[in-house]
Amino acid sequence: MRSSNLDRTFTREQIKQRIALGDVIVIHRSSVYKLNSWLKKHPGGELAILHFVGRDATDEIEAYHPEHVIKQMRPFVIGCLKKGDQEVDGKIGLNWRPLNPPVQIGLWPIPNDKDLSYLDSGYDEIHEGEEDSSDDLNDDKSKIKIDIRRIIKLLEPNDPKKTISESCYNLDPTHQQQISKSYHELHEKVKRAGLYKPPSFFYGYGTDLIRYSFLFSIFFITSPWYRLVREKLFNSYDPSIILSGSTFQYFVSAVFLGLWWHQITFVVHDAGHCEVTGNWEVDRLVGISIANFLGGLSVGWWCDNHDIHHLVTNHPEHDPDIQHLPFFAISTKFFESLRSTYYKRVMEFSKFSKRLVKHQHRLYYFIMMFARFNLFSNSYIYLYNRKDQRFRNLEISGIIFFWCYFLTLIYLLPSWPIRIMFVIVSFAVTSPLHVQIVLSHFAKSTEDLGLDECFAHRQIRTTMDVDCPSYLDFIHGGLNMQIAHHLFPRLPRHNLRIVTNKFVKPWCKEIGLNYQSFKFMESNLKVLNVLQEVSNQIQILKLVASSQAKEKKTLNL
Repeated sequence: MRSSNLDRTFTREQIKQRIALGDVIVIHRSSVYKLNSWLKKHPGGELAILHFVGRDATDEIEAYHPEHVIKQMRPFVIGCLKKGDQEVDGKIGLNWRPLNPPVQIGLWPIPNDKDLSYLDSGYDEIHEGEEDSSDDLNDDKSKIKIDIRRIIKLLEPNDPKKTISESCYNLDPTHQQQISKSYHELHEKVKRAGLYKPPSFFYGYGTDLIRYSFLFSIFFITSPWYRLVREKLFNSYDPSIILSGSTFQYFVSAVFLGLWWHQITFVVHDAGHCEVTGNWEVDRLVGISIANFLGGLSVGWWCDNHDIHHLVTNHPEHDPDIQHLPFFAISTKFFESLRSTYYKRVMEFSKFSKRLVKHQHRLYYFIMMFARFNLFSNSYIYLYNRKDQRFRNLEISGIIFFWCYFLTLIYLLPSWPIRIMFVIVSFAVTSPLHVQIVLSHFAKSTEDLGLDECFAHRQIRTTMDVDCPSYLDFIHGGLNMQIAHHLFPRLPRHNLRIVTNKFVKPWCKEIGLNYQSFKFMESNLKVLNVLQEVSNQIQILKLVASSQAKEKKTLNL
């Protein structure tokens, strides 16, 4: 950061003008960051930044980045908010009315012709209501100036009073700032307790590695790999050591392969959040070694997708983790054929979608059995399109390695029926993982409460925990404590239970936020109820349409 930037201040109007001209402006603790040059390099992806253009991202930045990374962001500071646009202390609770991020209102990328760079030096000269002079500007430049004004108007959000009056939540900006400030105090307590430090090996990944090794061993000795390795290495074969090459043997092998995939995926989740070592590059390599080489999936795609899920949780237009048409719709909003800002396309609610969604509560678990195929598809589309993605070549190499060993394994099986069985069973056994991923969110609020809602309020509103004994945490991989994980996404999962019980639950009670936790079966029933309620709306809409058609026909007669 240049020293001259320390004294430079920006008004709300100036920030709007900069954004309207294509600047990626994000606010953190009253500092104004311009992140255009960092956008494509950001490890969390472009969209993670674009969703916070024109907004105070203090909560999100400090939840996702350790202090040493935040210090490295200082060169991107171009000034600070002018007094009057921030509170007196200038620290945590900014009195800043968020602007509409252009990406959320269909204005990204903002057209910014390099030949019209003359506008870049005239931020302060664009004022609403100012008349264009034909003596000063030609027709083209005048048109561009009018377009800039139109964008500036669109950046202003709707009146929050309307949102507050229509919502059962307290969205008063002052109340939301109080929650934000209290959340920061809670975060400091978690840091001081040393809970960002991973537990010792024995209480952390030591027992996990023993479990992973056991599952892999059972898979391996019941697979055709074992027989092949024994014959090649020892030039002998003792059928008494393993079961005969029966269908049951290979069924057992497929089950344990699926269980192994299920368990090691939790380490990928940890690595994606920098929970394993705390070093982004090392953790990304850990994730690639497991997700790509052992599972055939792209950790780059998963992180890109998952980071957005954490930032805009349960928003129908923005959260890819709830955008599952044509198979599922957890809100009637999806009937409107929304445009996904993540997939950059319209999620059409087609006739095929209607047929599936009508029965989604019945098909839910069956579809989840084949969810791994969807992960393959999304992974490979991501790697094909993101040619500038870091570690792309290594990720592709890992996926090639996976398919070499997996297809060889399938080839070694004695018949096609057994091969098909092996693939279906091994993939289906991972389905509890996919159920677990959506369990904490599908039954929660999908309302768009506007930009005044603070980070902590949004996470607790859209997330619930799954209550289970501590000795069963390994089955859920920490995903049963999603509220603490969403509030503190970098927190090692082996510390989530401590944080949940000692910090999050008491804090929610103290500040008046609705912490929700349900047993595993009850959580599943809640998800199924939501799916059924949405599917019932299709029948209601059909009856309404039929009634209107009859009424219209009667009037015509």
